[in-house]
Amino acid sequence: MSHTEEITCNGRVITVPTLEVVREIPSMSAGTNIDWLLHIYYSRRDFVRCKRLIDRELYKHLNAEYLYFVKGLIDREEGNNIEALRYLQKALELNPKNIEIYKEIGKTLFVMGRYNQSLDTFREAEDLSTRLDHEIFHFIGELLLRSSASRNQVEMALKEQQEAKQYFQKAIQTGKKLESFQRLAEIHRKEKDYSKAIEVLESCLLLSPENTEVLTEIGVLYLKMNETQKAFDRLLEVIQFDKKCLRGLMAFGAILQSRNDVDAALVKYKESAALQSNIPELWNNIGLCFFKKEKFIVAISSLRKAIWLSPLNYNSLYNLSLIYISAQQYASAFHTLAAAINLRQDNAECFMLLGVCLRKLEDFDNAYVAFERATAMLPSSPLIYLNCALFCYETGRLAMATEQYNRFVSSSENLMRLPIEYKFQATKLKSLLKISSSHLLASPISEANDNNYNYSRSNNKNDDADDSGNRLCTMKDDPQKVPADEDEQQQEKLETHLEGNTAVN
Repeated sequence: MSHTEEITCNGRVITVPTLEVVREIPSMSAGTNIDWLLHIYYSRRDFVRCKRLIDRELYKHLNAEYLYFVKGLIDREEGNNIEALRYLQKALELNPKNIEIYKEIGKTLFVMGRYNQSLDTFREAEDLSTRLDHEIFHFIGELLLRSSASRNQVEMALKEQQEAKQYFQKAIQTGKKLESFQRLAEIHRKEKDYSKAIEVLESCLLLSPENTEVLTEIGVLYLKMNETQKAFDRLLEVIQFDKKCLRGLMAFGAILQSRNDVDAALVKYKESAALQSNIPELWNNIGLCFFKKEKFIVAISSLRKAIWLSPLNYNSLYNLSLIYISAQQYASAFHTLAAAINLRQDNAECFMLLGVCLRKLEDFDNAYVAFERATAMLPSSPLIYLNCALFCYETGRLAMATEQYNRFVSSSENLMRLPIEYKFQATKLKSLLKISSSHLLASPISEANDNNYNYSRSNNKNDDADDSGNRLCTMKDDPQKVPADEDEQQQEKLETHLEGNTAVN
């Protein structure tokens, strides 16, 4: 029914028709909207009052969406993920365009381990969002990175990893979130682009200059790039900020160990052991320090403890086998090498050590098979060819010895940079095989008895797991101990690298 209303306009009375309202606007008494109070309680983590307020107002409140939303967040905080998901979905039914609800549902699914559904939810939130949201980008990148790690197909895994990298780059461009920088650096590290990873982490330090975790990671990456001094400076900052940073202490000790400052390294490892003693990498490094000091019994005990803590630790098995060979315990070395080869069958140096061990056990046929297997793997270090050539000459395989010697020369990019013991044994073998002077090494030829100690050294460096500098002793029939004060270039050079030997996040 229409009504009329008279109003005064410019001194004249005007009659204006009006329409009757079909539905009356509900009147709200003062204090009806309690969203602000609920938000305060939730921010204070006063969940008891939050739930009490929600139960009282849920069925009479005009904005039930926010009540369901907060109730879902509280249930997730208390570990009731299923109830949290149910309440968040109720809130989404009331407002299907609320991006925040989508994000919280995605986080809840992420906590529940339902990663595919979480990824779909965040992608839907990305499509609905009218602005760039760094939180959405970060979680999509995180979920893609997890998915790529579980893929069996290499191409699909690399594709998802590249897509995750793009999303993390978007995340750090739209919002300064520390985790996004760290995840992006992790992808660059997997791609072995260490300089780019360091650049990302340096940007991360602008947000948190005293973050010991980031500083330690930068030090580790500098070690991978063989920039020891820069790594030393960063790790020194870590110890200054936090003297109880376990990973920083172990990394700092590893640098001291690589500089042959064994006593100082042992001090840092002692401090690390006081914080947490059951770390396999810690006892591995301690064992190598005592190996450097030629205390074989203590070194063997330390490495055996590392293996007891982590029976599938390849680095500890490899290093223990070297110490057993140096201590002339060839039977123990054989069993340790067998365990190491079972873990990693593509390592040529393991088969070379096995050949040396079998040679000392006088199993010449199997020793030849081990050396042959080692030289067949690519790429192989010059040390493998040299030891194989020495073994072949010793067992009367002169043609094979000549072939392996030629492979040793061709695989050595610069003969002058080889350790002096390499050049000494190669020169001696060349003269015995009567090889032409075109293969003559630059170092002078020394007179040597056929029964002299034949000393070689192996530095096994892997990208997947860093091995410490190791010593290989290939001996003739009458072994003689090399004096400890002999030429410094003939001393053992322990190079302890950090990725395999430091506790990771």
